[in-house]
Amino acid sequence: MTERHCPVCGNPSKQLIYHQSFSQISEGSLFNGYDVVVCGHCGFVFADNIPSQEEFDRYYKQMSKYENEHQGGQISICTQETYDSIVQQVKPFLANEDSYILDVGCATGGLLATFQKNGYKNVLGFDPSPSCSRTAQRLYGIQVENRPVSEISDFEAKFDLVIFNSVLEHIRDISESLKTMRNLLKPGGLIWIEVPDITRFAEYTSVAFQQFSMEHINFFSSVSLTNLMQRNGFEVEAIWHNVRQLEEIQDPALSTLYRRVEQVSTSGVFKADLVSKSALLEYLDYSYQADTNVLEIIDEIVSSGRAIVVWGVGTHTQRLLATSRLKNANIKAFIDSNPNYHGKKLIEVPIYSPEILAGMTEPILVSSRLYQDEIATAIRLTLKLSNDIILLYKRGRNQI
Repeated sequence: MTERHCPVCGNPSKQLIYHQSFSQISEGSLFNGYDVVVCGHCGFVFADNIPSQEEFDRYYKQMSKYENEHQGGQISICTQETYDSIVQQVKPFLANEDSYILDVGCATGGLLATFQKNGYKNVLGFDPSPSCSRTAQRLYGIQVENRPVSEISDFEAKFDLVIFNSVLEHIRDISESLKTMRNLLKPGGLIWIEVPDITRFAEYTSVAFQQFSMEHINFFSSVSLTNLMQRNGFEVEAIWHNVRQLEEIQDPALSTLYRRVEQVSTSGVFKADLVSKSALLEYLDYSYQADTNVLEIIDEIVSSGRAIVVWGVGTHTQRLLATSRLKNANIKAFIDSNPNYHGKKLIEVPIYSPEILAGMTEPILVSSRLYQDEIATAIRLTLKLSNDIILLYKRGRNQI
């Protein structure tokens, strides 16, 4: 683990605000936590004491969770609505349907397919996951090359639009990545960037500390993002403050278009971000409040001593195992639909696919807010199981 200077302004001065902790999966985990800090110069909020970019690249190749294999690669209705919205916002700025479009971190290609449906013919994707590449070809006939951002500097094609949708918050070496993106664009080309909006984290707190996930390591406001982009040779074209529906929750999105300019600014002058720190502190307060009921349910489970199965091994579960009494529960197995987790262990307990539940009678604790209803429905209607179901985001213990 190494310290970071501010990714926006390069200043080493920073203030520790919060430490996020995780339990680690036996193989493939990135770390057991990180520090959330605020730059003492420009006010940008970021994760400190994290692995190198190379380690992040390996993680996304080996542990990707964006294939949607449990849905045959198909995206959800909510995701399609988001993609439709993005295309409609970009369209007025990209009138030529012969424009060349590159989606970096494109997952299974759903956004590029939406651009195709709207008349844009020349689309290409990059994603570190080989499975995502195969799915994009199978579902949409879209070419997706298996490259993380750090490995595409040698790509020579020039694009009219580069898409960084829900990507920049994942990247450690963000200035290097933006230099690469700038080189991929034609003069005057556009880059779409959408990231979680730190200024509205508190307003949309449905899960405690969930914005500090295993993968999110940069936390942007419009001020800090524009500071970063101007430093790397882009000017603001448009900014929107959207709300994205993610299954059962809503997430605040900072959606932006920047245009490549001829000269990269060397002035080093930054507009102070005066909102991110106060927004961060407010979000922490809301998260502590949101955790109360969840911790009470976990305490009841541990105190009872009864054996349980836990469905879900992502950030939500890894945080609770590190910060609550869940690690002391009598957990017989972990379940997850992502095959990248199968055969591994969490707190020395094996992780299985859902099919293993056919031979188990223990109550199932659903450790996910985003997919809670989907998992509960799968237990009853798809797997046709009668096990008790424990939900963390309804009052008390619930059977479905």
